[in-house]
Amino acid sequence: MQPNDNVRTSYLKFFLIFFLLALLIGFAFWWFQQDEADPPQTTEHAFDSGTIRWTIEDYPAKVLHDNQFTVEIKDTQGFPVHDANIKVKLDMLSMVCGDYVFEMTEVATGKYGGDGIPLMAGIWKATLTLESNEQTYEISRLLKAIH
Repeated sequence: MQPNDNVRTSYLKFFLIFFLLALLIGFAFWWFQQDEADPPQTTEHAFDSGTIRWTIEDYPAKVLHDNQFTVEIKDTQGFPVHDANIKVKLDMLSMVCGDYVFEMTEVATGKYGGDGIPLMAGIWKATLTLESNEQTYEISRLLKAIH
């Protein structure tokens, strides 16, 4: 065996150990994420000016498909809030790219709808930005997307 063969063998062993460790760590992350409870289809949120009931139809959401999001907004006295401007940003947890932003439109008094498209399977964070009566509120929830 020549000296260059020893160096190549050492690099090969190092690469193999590194690859196996990375594979093991990736599997561990995947395994522990499976144990987390799935986010619910409907969530309820309180904010300074009222409440929001947020639903994702045909849950869990489907990757690369239009998924209907609806929110029902009521003020502190229980009356529907109309003429609000609503945007939703979907971003995948622990990813730096692949955000998806969409607007919601009023489909009935105090009820808004829009289509969101998760780009990958996994757990996503949805952040709703509500502008009403010269006030801005941000409300977040988690959702699950599958193939």
